[in-house]
Amino acid sequence: MDPGESEITHNFPPYFKVYKDGRVERYRVFQSVDAGLDSTTGVKSKDVMISPETGVKARIFLPKINGPDQKLPLLVHYHGGAFCLGSAFGVMSKHFLTSLVSQANIIAISIDYSLAPEHPLPIAYDDSWAGLQWVAAHSNGLGPEPWLNDHADLGRVFLAGESAGANIAHYVAVQAGATKLASIKIHGLLIVHPFFGAKEPDKMYKYMCPGSSGSDDDPKLNPAADPNLKNMAGDRVLVCVAEKDGLRNRGVAYHETLAKSEWDGHVESYETSGEDHCFHMFRPDSEKVGPLIEKMYSLMASNSSPKEIIKEFPFFRVYNDGRLEFFRPPCVKVPPSDDLITGVRSKDVVISSQPTVSARIFIPKVTNPDKQKFPLLLYMHGGGFCTLSAFAKPYHDFCNTVSSQANAIVVSVEYGLFPDRPIPACYEDSWAALKWVASHVSRNGPDPWLNHHADLGRVFIGGDSAGGNIAHTLAFRVGSIGLPGVNLVGVTMVHPFFGGTEDDEMWLYMCAGNDGPQDPRMKPPAEDLARLGCERVLIFVAERDYLCPAGKNYYEELKKSGWKGRVELVEHLDEKHVFYLRNPTFTNALELTNEFISFIKQNNGSLRNSIESKY
Repeated sequence: MDPGESEITHNFPPYFKVYKDGRVERYRVFQSVDAGLDSTTGVKSKDVMISPETGVKARIFLPKINGPDQKLPLLVHYHGGAFCLGSAFGVMSKHFLTSLVSQANIIAISIDYSLAPEHPLPIAYDDSWAGLQWVAAHSNGLGPEPWLNDHADLGRVFLAGESAGANIAHYVAVQAGATKLASIKIHGLLIVHPFFGAKEPDKMYKYMCPGSSGSDDDPKLNPAADPNLKNMAGDRVLVCVAEKDGLRNRGVAYHETLAKSEWDGHVESYETSGEDHCFHMFRPDSEKVGPLIEKMYSLMASNSSPKEIIKEFPFFRVYNDGRLEFFRPPCVKVPPSDDLITGVRSKDVVISSQPTVSARIFIPKVTNPDKQKFPLLLYMHGGGFCTLSAFAKPYHDFCNTVSSQANAIVVSVEYGLFPDRPIPACYEDSWAALKWVASHVSRNGPDPWLNHHADLGRVFIGGDSAGGNIAHTLAFRVGSIGLPGVNLVGVTMVHPFFGGTEDDEMWLYMCAGNDGPQDPRMKPPAEDLARLGCERVLIFVAERDYLCPAGKNYYEELKKSGWKGRVELVEHLDEKHVFYLRNPTFTNALELTNEFISFIKQNNGSLRNSIESKY
């Protein structure tokens, strides 16, 4: 064997090594996957040629289109891989972009730039810039690609990338601003776990880019050294970092650089705790991916300048013309159904037409039509009083499970949401639903399921987050004014909202007729707690939930209030807000659901003699 065939001249694990004869061997080769239709989401993808001369290609992702004239925002994506690995055609890129395109209802194009070291830098930058120029060629509707001509709104373009791709996305945005690329409008950048340089030279980057020092005097590695930074295209930038990522501090530094620069835009950051570099690509099923995509969606959903924002809350922002922009896409609703496995049936009912209040009812399998009676649970969903639905799939599935395993009728309330119906509509609608349930006490109410099978001597109220707060107010009303014919046995609150958190200001904004920060609906006083009209209360909290202290405080205050019932607190360690809805098959989620169900099934006594429980 020729010595040149085996002698390694440059070695950069875990990326590549170079032999004396010029061969490049990569330590890892990522799998590619064909374009086509994703049957789960309906997203279509296809590959296009950007430049026959250089061989640069791209993959376009198109969501379901509702009409021939529908125009959608366009995301231009640059993949990661340290400039030497990865592909726009890889499994990870396809999985991530299919999910993002489906949830955000956008078009995405991922540029497959040339990889170093075979194609030395700055070729990857040049290819990526050429990709954006190719996109811009469709601005008059006469470009080479019909999907972009017909459906891409080039007045709403976003650039995105992870790792090296984030570095490239920044570079392309600067080029677009410096050259005054006028045929498209770049609204913002999604910079995810970005690679930038440091004071010490990066030997691999220097090898891949022979003209670079590999350190922070190179504008491509250090935006602060770039005189064109002030001209960067885009009104806003979202910088995403991960707590355990070795590049975290470089992302933080990039955020600080933009914030201090003359660039006339708005930059914000988002950190994912407990995660490493590009976790959303390597582990797409992680529970942390959903919130990251929601944050990306919030940036792309905005069409306005950050200067027009007058208030920003955890769920939405308010503009100076009164418009609201919600950070989460609308939830997907599912129809009622008959569960062939459990025998649970569900249907939707109208509780009130003025105002409109509805509910989904779940009834377990009936084995004795004439005599069988079930306890009844009235459930209120969460969502910050402004989002989600009783008809959303996570709530449908949860209520279906509770109905089956607790052998109970569940009435899941679709109450009014802000801004269409500001607070206190949620409380009034839920109270109307409870009174509607009570109207069946003489077996001549409007719904036959409740007339024939609801045992109104065994009624429970439950809810999560905002719904947990609503559950408290209902129990207080029952104790204050009564509900003839109904015996409220217990109340279950899962990760409930109460005052003392970052959500307080948002609640006050949504409730114009509030009584200030001490409003009893947010911060129940002892005299209200003492009047809860139930025998038992079960409170769930999650250790890493920002509402955990509020839930624990409610538990302590209820014990001291003089209320005569029994209260129990169950805490799940190392878990976040409503984790059981995000991952219902996880061990802790199953345990929480089982505790919830046991609370309904028990006849006397508390689950653990009122002791605090932790998992």
